[in-house]
Amino acid sequence: MVHQSLKSLTEAKEILIQSRGKLRDQSDRIEKAIELAALIQTAANAMQGKEEALFGQEMKSMMSDPKGKAFTTEMTDQAFRSSNAYRAADQLCYLLSRFGVPSFLKGIKYWGMHLFSLCGKPLAKVMIPIVQEMIRKETSRVILPGEKKAFKQHLEERRKEGIRVNLNHLGEAILGEEEAKKRLNTYLEDLKDPDVEYVSVKISTLFSQIHLLAWEETLVQLAEPYRRLLRAANQFLYTGKEGVPIPKFINLDMEEYRDLRLTVALFKQVLSEPEFLNTSAGIVLQSYLPDSYAILQELSEFSQERMSRGGAPLKVRIVKGANLAMETVEASMRGWSQAPFCHKVEVDANFKRMVHCAFQPQSAKALHVGIGSHNLFDLSYAMLLREEREVVPYVVFEMLEGMADASRRAIQTLTDEMLLYCPVAEASEFQNAVAYLVRRLDENTGPENYLRVSFGLAPGSHAWQKQADLFASAFRRIEKLPSVPRRQQNRKYIQEERGCCQFRNEPDTDFCLPQNRKWADEIFNKAQQESQAIPSITFLDREQVERALSSASVALSVEERLAALEKAVILFRENRGDLLAAMLLHSAKPLVEGDPEVSEAIDFIDYYIRSYKEWASCPDLKLSPKGVVLIASPWNFPCSIPTGGIAAALTAGNAVLFKPAPEAVHVGKIVAELF
Repeated sequence: MVHQSLKSLTEAKEILIQSRGKLRDQSDRIEKAIELAALIQTAANAMQGKEEALFGQEMKSMMSDPKGKAFTTEMTDQAFRSSNAYRAADQLCYLLSRFGVPSFLKGIKYWGMHLFSLCGKPLAKVMIPIVQEMIRKETSRVILPGEKKAFKQHLEERRKEGIRVNLNHLGEAILGEEEAKKRLNTYLEDLKDPDVEYVSVKISTLFSQIHLLAWEETLVQLAEPYRRLLRAANQFLYTGKEGVPIPKFINLDMEEYRDLRLTVALFKQVLSEPEFLNTSAGIVLQSYLPDSYAILQELSEFSQERMSRGGAPLKVRIVKGANLAMETVEASMRGWSQAPFCHKVEVDANFKRMVHCAFQPQSAKALHVGIGSHNLFDLSYAMLLREEREVVPYVVFEMLEGMADASRRAIQTLTDEMLLYCPVAEASEFQNAVAYLVRRLDENTGPENYLRVSFGLAPGSHAWQKQADLFASAFRRIEKLPSVPRRQQNRKYIQEERGCCQFRNEPDTDFCLPQNRKWADEIFNKAQQESQAIPSITFLDREQVERALSSASVALSVEERLAALEKAVILFRENRGDLLAAMLLHSAKPLVEGDPEVSEAIDFIDYYIRSYKEWASCPDLKLSPKGVVLIASPWNFPCSIPTGGIAAALTAGNAVLFKPAPEAVHVGKIVAELF
């Protein structure tokens, strides 16, 4: 086995040496990358230890067991949400009865789960801590223990192996500024630790009230803690390989699409300040977003201009992206296009396109590159390209802690350096660790994910050839890839189209997009201008109410009525801004809360029109109006609740008297005018 690994790695090194400074055509690059990947995989298989092999077999069994994967995902996601041992045991027993004990579990784990299904609930206080400890032990290879002694020991072991560690504290979401301060102090304490070199930070942990419609104010709030981290990184030095003290490194991580442009803006703004001209720092870009390619070019130009003024190089870490499920769900709920690409081949193609862009010598010198992937084909291609373009000093390969350790050792042998992305959680942060596990399980077990098939993968096998074909096919998609965002909504110029066949919810406004934030600014300005002339409210007396009631009637046919309501749908769309301004000014409703309310109002009208048409087509139904309907709506939903009531009454042919709450009368006035 040792002989086989040495032989394969020697051949791999020879391929890399032959690549230095030599330009070759793309087909040759692809062919050589597949050959190099096969040699690395062969070496990794030969280097694999017994424990790693058992872990790989278990993961492979889980991937091929749909029920086992579902049980594992739901157990980690659901069973330990509660700190009450009995409730946790009850949920775990329910999942065991639903899915059965997973067949991929072996030995004591398998029989332990059987035992839990029998006596887990009555012995919950004893059994649940045992299960939690078992999960912590099983996941310790991918999540570092945050307790000081164990954490320090792990860092020392990695340092002896020549591995650099990128520290990532789990539990990114924070609920208030006290938590934000606590997290900032955690980062600062990390930077004081002489064993810590590299820390990843998400902007969502620096400030709890991130608001896209308060762009400049949010940047001000984010900038100060970011500056403090950069100052600490410069102050508390790390002793590098050669025994030379070097500044520590802060990496701005990326998660939600909504944070993409804000993170980039923070990165550029603070690192443009004279104080940080000589500070190196990093940022992550995800290739599953088409936006990332243009941003990479933007950051390359920024870094080169900065270096021309005597500044230090910056760094970009290129990854594929790990939040696809969340982005898909959010887009579906809000009626938006999905921000990431819809097809894995496009993600892979964009990854390669970004690598090509980042590996341009002039760019790489100013904007160093981290290649974050476990796909041996992509890693091999990047290794070849960095040799060919002679950018070796500016490129580092990065992998996840505890995933594919044998492959990591083989790559480290070939590249002389490895940076591991290491999640950290203390025992008290078990929930955070579980949330991370759920996300990783979902990401890594996806049908098109390389890691799904990587366990036990052998060059020459059918599974290997399929992965090689997928790798090669991605290059053919590069020229057709868009560089513009997939989300293109523009509230100022574009009205959403419904189509005539099927009901679908009205999309909310996507405030991630700069054109929509500009539109929102115009609404704010309009509300400020009108705030000086708020009219008084007039109340009707009894005689006026009785006159209104006696004169209320409907003289429209069904066809005229429905046509008028269809026009109302269009008018509500066109007047979204006026409704939002009125809610903001008169009902103190923020735009981000008022906007979904307008969408709901439009949905009410459209849905009732469609429902009435469906019922009217039934020959055994006779539809007749009630007469006069009073809509007396509350203040808290000044647009959607009255619109729903008015639309329902008018669709059915009734006359409507509308009495909004006093706090919502001005919004009600616009609603009445649109109808």
